[in-house]
Amino acid sequence: MNSTLAAAAPDFDLQPLAIPRAAAAGVEVFCVTFDFTATLDHSAFAVLSDAERAKAARYLRHEDSVRHAATRVALRELLAERTGVAPAALRFEQDAAGRPRLAASADSAQEASHAWPDFNVSHSGQHALIALAARRKVGVDIEVARRDKKWQGLTPAVFAPRDEAWVAALPEQQRADAFYAVWTAKEALLKALGIGIGEGMTWFSVLSGNDNGNHNDDAREPRVAVNDQRVRSGAALLQLDAVWLQVPAGYAGCVAWSRESEAPRA
Repeated sequence: MNSTLAAAAPDFDLQPLAIPRAAAAGVEVFCVTFDFTATLDHSAFAVLSDAERAKAARYLRHEDSVRHAATRVALRELLAERTGVAPAALRFEQDAAGRPRLAASADSAQEASHAWPDFNVSHSGQHALIALAARRKVGVDIEVARRDKKWQGLTPAVFAPRDEAWVAALPEQQRADAFYAVWTAKEALLKALGIGIGEGMTWFSVLSGNDNGNHNDDAREPRVAVNDQRVRSGAALLQLDAVWLQVPAGYAGCVAWSRESEAPRA
């Protein structure tokens, strides 16, 4: 864990993930592990804005409050290291598509000499993922991989025909893992596009060729194919790269990023 973060927030752990292909594109991914014994009055949460603290306090379950608050603290600390702006001074806004991004703050004069990283976060269970990139759009997703049968009822909203056929051909004990691999890949890709799931998930597939979604060494990358050419985002989707992640046991995760490098915001 980064020493600055360790000093600021001892109630959660933050570890970088080794992802060579993403790193080559300037994309960083960090895994947060929550300590649900933490309370919202801990000094680590002092960097949060009033709105962030209010949102954390509105959750009915303590675990949900900690997930939100700790993820925002970790995000602020990581962005502070990359912009030179104090964590508490960072301000956020939404772009035209409703996607969060950094906004000008009281330290804008200092900010001007730094790139504005793109970022995306996801949390589930005891973990969160944070993706950062100076010159790419990024999307990330993590999900608890439940082993009960409830995932099967979600497949009509998640699977394209190719995904469905591929998962159905797997041994039964591998199908739940494959489902969550598909789900996290599609979430990460759509988040990198900035469109969310408004257009649904079934208009493209992420399983094809020799890929079986089981996270084998030769199957680490979603293989994207658009099966509904009427969807306006199809061409943009094919300009993204993605990699399934080595996340803690019992979870599935994926990160996606734009293939074309973008000029940094300043």
